[in-house]
Formats: sequence, C-alpha cells, structure tokens
Amino acid sequence: MRKTFIALLALALAMPLTGNAQRKRAFMVGISNYDTSVTGWDEIHGAEDVYLLQPELEKQGFKVTSLVNDDATHDNILAAMERFAKDTKKGDVVYMHFSCHGQPVEDGLNGNALDEADGWDEALIPIDAGSQYRAGVYVGDKHILDDDLNTFFERLRTNVGPSGAVYVAFDACHSGTMSRDLDFATVRGTSDGFTATGKRFRPPFEDTKHFNVTQAVDQAPILFLEACKARERNTELNIDGVEYGSITYNVLQAIKKNPLGRDGKQFERDVVESSQQPGHWNDSQHMVIETSF
Repeated sequence: MRKTFIALLALALAMPLTGNAQRKRAFMVGISNYDTSVTGWDEIHGAEDVYLLQPELEKQGFKVTSLVNDDATHDNILAAMERFAKDTKKGDVVYMHFSCHGQPVEDGLNGNALDEADGWDEALIPIDAGSQYRAGVYVGDKHILDDDLNTFFERLRTNVGPSGAVYVAFDACHSGTMSRDLDFATVRGTSDGFTATGKRFRPPFEDTKHFNVTQAVDQAPILFLEACKARERNTELNIDGVEYGSITYNVLQAIKKNPLGRDGKQFERDVVESSQQPGHWNDSQHMVIETSF
C-alpha cells in the first residue's frame, strides 16, 4: 500500500512539471524572389537564410513557423505573427528572424504617429510591398513599420514573462542600394526613403553599436541583432558559392556552438565571436545589438 501511495504521489508531482516544461518556438520570414518589374525590389537570398537556419533550430527542439517567398505577403506575415504571439506561453524561448529588404519610411505617412526624432520610421519589406510611393497605386500600406513591430514585441515579451527569453534577428538594412555593388555581392535594403513629399533620407552618424533595452518586471528579456547601422549597407556573405545574410550565418555558428536557450549573454558572445572569424563579416558594416539581458 505504501509503495502504491508513493508511486501515485510521484506521478502527481511530475504531471505539473511536464505541463510547464520549457517550450522552444521560432518564427522566420525569408524572401528572395521579389518581382523587380512589379515592386522595384531586386532579388536577394532571404529564403536561403531560412533554409539554412530552420534545420538546426528544429534539431534543437524548436517548433518553427516559417514564411518564404510568395507566402511572405504583408497580410500573411502579420496574421502568422498574431497567431504566434497568441500561442506563446510563460517561460517559452522564442526566436524570430526576418531576412528581407528594409527601407526608411517618412514619419507620419498615411496618418501614422509622428514620433521619430530623425523624421523616419524603419520598415521591413514583404514580397508584395513596392519600393516607391505612387499616389493611387501604392502608398506604403504593405510596409511593416517599426512602430507596429515594437507594439508586437512588447506584447510578446509580456506573454513570455521573465522566466523565458525572446531573440530577434533582422537580416535586412535601411541603407545601401537596391542593386549589386561593384564586387557583385548582394545588398539588402535601400537608402532611398519611402516618401510622399520627396523628403530625402539622411541617415544619422551614430557610432554606438550596443544599446540597452528597458524591461518591465513582467516581461521576458530580449535581444535584438541587427545587420548594420542606418548609414551602412547589409552585404550578403558568400559561403562556398552560396550567399547568406550576415546575421543569419553567424547566428547559425553561434547556436551550433551552444544550443539556444535562456542565456542571452552567452548567445550574444557566441554571435560576436563568430562574426570576428575570417570571412564571417564584411568590414563595411557593423552589427548593432540591443539587449535587456
């Protein structure tokens, strides 16, 4: 009888622990096949980033939701992000990754809040977003602005809570050109601002590469990895004849060294260490890190 009681007690104690086990979840967007004739954006290798990272994340126990190429429309991305946030639970380890074009957008466009000191929002570019403002044709409604992303990440951090962790990688940029450079290395993003008034984008001369992010007591710590400063171009790496995003390739090396978990400081160190290896980074750009770990 005593043995039976002990066995039942052990089972009862184990059940809630199983229910609260750490979950690993990832959301990834990768776009390569922009239709230049329709959108004005050149093709890049964002989908290849997803194909590179997803197998390793799944190997480490992450449940991965990914949208690539034609599936990575404005509406699909926002709807999938909403489902992802809704399904997030306390204590989760969350990794989010965006490999696509990026562009500065005139602050206040289309009635958006006038809240940027430099007069420009930053935006990720879905596969169905245009590169230029054309009244009556395309006015920027498919750009995904940093204001909307910030609201999403704040909610996500609260859903995860302080016992979990959130990591976000932006392998895009808001500078450079929309074509290939002289060395035929693919560049992501543009320094041509999306504007209805003809305003010229003048990127700030910011030397800081490491920023602290505030954290409320009920929020998860967060780490943002960004491929370059606003005035720089994000040039893809050529690894064995295949081009990948600069952040993507170094994230892969980092998580192969130490599986991604709750130790954000270790993850940051591993990414930086990888980027310092020969051939793993382009000297023309500087990684930007924002963190609350």
